[in-house]
Amino acid sequence: MNPAPARPSVEHPNTSLLWEGYTAFAKGDMDLIRALLADDVVHRVPGRGPLCGVYRTAAEVLGFYVRLFELSGGTFRTEPYAVMAGDDHGVALVHTRAARPGKVLDGRAVDVFRIRDGRITEIRSIAEDQYADDAFWS
Repeated sequence: MNPAPARPSVEHPNTSLLWEGYTAFAKGDMDLIRALLADDVVHRVPGRGPLCGVYRTAAEVLGFYVRLFELSGGTFRTEPYAVMAGDDHGVALVHTRAARPGKVLDGRAVDVFRIRDGRITEIRSIAEDQYADDAFWS
């Protein structure tokens, strides 16, 4: 995987918000992530695995993130290699990695965001290979 390109010196505030969220996620800083989420945030995770579904409210979304770490023994990583945003929407192209006994996850995904008043109101995560993602978490 190539290293992420340098970030522009001036970027849209929502692009900065998304980068801040991924940095907080990498550090496990759930307090900062919570501050970036709207109270009525919805995170949609497609597929058939045990973590797939619709998470409504910031508490449910944070619980989902905690489960990602728990089920992967703390190995889950999502590393953005491109982030872009405008006034209402943002997109991140990410590389996801994790390991479980006898299983390895190593793939790409797209996270699509809706942003309102400087907070994330909706997230849709789309794996490049949904079947591999489902198999890893099952």
